[in-house]
Amino acid sequence: GEPASTTTLSNCRVPPSVTISGQPAQLLFCGLAPGIVGLYQLNVVIPSNAPTGVQPVVITSNGVVSKSTLLPIN
Repeated sequence: GEPASTTTLSNCRVPPSVTISGQPAQLLFCGLAPGIVGLYQLNVVIPSNAPTGVQPVVITSNGVVSKSTLLPIN
């Protein structure tokens, strides 16, 4: 494959939803990571009401729910 463009962003066609500690997170970007082959990148805002500590993150795309991963929040 070819690396994703570093000058023009390649956005996801169907943006996923993201929750952190069960709270919806604002999605700022979803697409191919610039300059890298085959890696998607999600930029999200941690919800203001998310508790501190290690919290679960879940991504849902086209009705498919990911396994949760953990994100430390200070």
